[in-house]
Amino acid sequence: MLEGAKSIGAGAATIALAGAAVGIGNVLSSSIHSVARNPSLAKQSFGDSFLYLFFFKLYFFFLKYPFFLYIIYMILFVFLLFFRLILPLGTLFSNLSPNSFFLITLPPEVQSPQALAHLEGLNFYLSLYEQDPEWVAFIQQELNHNTPLEDIPGRLRLFLMEEKISCLRRDLIQDFICLYNRTQLPLEPYFLEEAVRSYLRHLNGSDNLSILQAAYQDLQENERESIFYLETVAHNQDALDAQSASKRCFEEARRIRWEGFIQSKARLERAEHEHALLLFQYEDKKRGRI
Repeated sequence: MLEGAKSIGAGAATIALAGAAVGIGNVLSSSIHSVARNPSLAKQSFGDSFLYLFFFKLYFFFLKYPFFLYIIYMILFVFLLFFRLILPLGTLFSNLSPNSFFLITLPPEVQSPQALAHLEGLNFYLSLYEQDPEWVAFIQQELNHNTPLEDIPGRLRLFLMEEKISCLRRDLIQDFICLYNRTQLPLEPYFLEEAVRSYLRHLNGSDNLSILQAAYQDLQENERESIFYLETVAHNQDALDAQSASKRCFEEARRIRWEGFIQSKARLERAEHEHALLLFQYEDKKRGRI
């Protein structure tokens, strides 16, 4: 019975091969007749016949060596996996803020609602700006190893207030810089930042939360008419004027150099044009046209 099945399978394979050969023969014969009727189709018919023959050989090659087909499947799978899953995930993680990995944690023994609220606020302020990893590691070390469990809520509150003041001071400086650069000559950000810090030191308000909050609210509500803005500019008027004059001189010198470059280029192009005309006139004289 097994031998009968084998013979049936062999017969079916033979019939399939014969049918494929007949099909290819029909295609070739029809191509030959078409070429005989229309010689311009010779190249196209030859290309089609070659393509059919190539796929026919490729089909039987994979039937004989299915391992190569599995390799192709694996390559396609890896290709799709990389470009459809791994690459998008890599792009997502690369776009995440590095500060999101600098989150403070507490020992599991600390379950005080007050401590957890302070922890949430501290992590929020740490994520607003780029932080020094050493500073974050210092906070973590202090909370986990150098502070008794009962003192952790108070220590957390101190760190929270320090980060809140730092972030508010940065927001105040950035808003002042953006506001000043709207109408005034744009100065270097570090110089305007130093101007704000200088006035805050004059007020003894660099680390005073109440003064920073009042200045920030005044700047938000009144912008260029705010007392904080006007007093900061007045306090640093001489330095701002000197820096503005230096900036103007630098930009004017750059403009003069650029205009000189354009004029020199125009003179060079004009000289080249005149030189070409003289060459043409000289050639015309040699030929006796003038």
